[in-house]
Amino acid sequence: MKELLKNPIILLLILGCGVIYLLLAFLAVSRNQKLGALAEKFVVGLYLFMMPGLGISPFSTFHPIALAHPAKSLPSMIVQLGLYGALLFILSPRLKYTLKYYLDLVALLLQKNPGLCLYLFLIFLSFGWSNSPIYTLKYSLVWLGTTIFSTYIIKQYSYREISTLLRWGLVVTAILSTFYSKFKPAIGINPAKNSWQGIIDHPNKLAALMALNAILWGLEAIENPKNRWLSVGVVLYSLFVLQMTGSGGGQVQFLIGLITVLSVRFLKKLPFQWSLFFVVLFLILSISGFIVITNNLEAIIVDGLGKDITLTGRTPLWAYLFAEKIPKRPWLGYGFHGFWQPWRGADNPAANHISGELRMPSGSGYWTPPHSHNGFVEIIIDLGLIGFTAFALSFFTALVQSIQYLTSPQKRESNLESVLPILLLIFIVFPNLTEIPLVENNHNWYYYIFVAVGISLKTSRKIFRVEPGLKKLPYHQNLLIAEARKKGNIKT
Repeated sequence: MKELLKNPIILLLILGCGVIYLLLAFLAVSRNQKLGALAEKFVVGLYLFMMPGLGISPFSTFHPIALAHPAKSLPSMIVQLGLYGALLFILSPRLKYTLKYYLDLVALLLQKNPGLCLYLFLIFLSFGWSNSPIYTLKYSLVWLGTTIFSTYIIKQYSYREISTLLRWGLVVTAILSTFYSKFKPAIGINPAKNSWQGIIDHPNKLAALMALNAILWGLEAIENPKNRWLSVGVVLYSLFVLQMTGSGGGQVQFLIGLITVLSVRFLKKLPFQWSLFFVVLFLILSISGFIVITNNLEAIIVDGLGKDITLTGRTPLWAYLFAEKIPKRPWLGYGFHGFWQPWRGADNPAANHISGELRMPSGSGYWTPPHSHNGFVEIIIDLGLIGFTAFALSFFTALVQSIQYLTSPQKRESNLESVLPILLLIFIVFPNLTEIPLVENNHNWYYYIFVAVGISLKTSRKIFRVEPGLKKLPYHQNLLIAEARKKGNIKT
């Protein structure tokens, strides 16, 4: 096959066929608005499915994070960017309408969540103080690219639509993970834990996804009685996959998420101030309990959650980072992804050994942490106390707005839509107590964008969603036209 591709005539024929199919797809989307909407939904669903970090080809090759990898070759980068460009070209007839109001959206975010805007601005500028400016700049540009796309998704899709895409994408993840764990254990079984990781790159991540999937399908079972048996079946299947991962943290996340969902009716009846108080109190108690369970109570972990102790060494690591590394650059940090760079040898900013590694004592030996094992500590390392303050302000703003959205008496959203922002915030917080998904380009970040940006849109009561054929009208008129079109009262 490689020999054939080296033949210039064969290569030109393949490229020619690709261009023809690309133009045909472009014409089909430009002439059929429904087909364009369906193609966009397919791309969005594929993005949501792929972003958690799949360990199978070709998804691992075309994941956005691959563009920033130091070992990424130029031909591979050109192919990946070419694929992204082709998808944008196909969808461009639709995007020329749906990208309306983007500047209005940016202005709204500056007003409603300035902490998020400052945090993103610091990420983009951090190459200026990074010891590896090119590497940091690549990571920053890829990060901002996926942030823009995630913002577009929450601009164009409701929480119910996003929930549907997430649910079905996670069903596919569960099925493929079962297949790979059963029939391709070299990929599907984690060698360190001897438990399922499926098509995801770690069992804990698969467990968190299955915990969220079980809760989302449980809400669907309550709100859609017609398909209740299907929803209940998916809930049980997701819990089975969760159990096979052997992740105590995933089980705790499911329990906390379940308590959150069951508390919605109670919280809705309370004034906003009391709802905020109970949610913050619940988060504090839950975080404290999570840390105690996963780090201190060995008997609970081993006997109650059925997993081995693998979380040792984090507390000494955090103490070392705060004592030795963070004080060297306390305000702006080392730059986005500018700290953990073992390939630089002795120049690795994280190193405390001549080998270029950070070595921490563990029992009778040493271990080499690949990161800080805490997303919030990682933010301080990358962007300093200023960056952490910006993120904390953004997170608290999103939390307050989520509770306002939950308790607002004017809205007509279902329980699923009203609870989804708080639910996603919970699934953001807990993985970051022991890992660093907040600074990795994965699903944890688009969860946060869906909440921080989406809830700003909801609480502003402005409509930024645009469909082809709608004129550029005031927000409320655009909404009325869209609703009338759904009911069949408007055909053009």
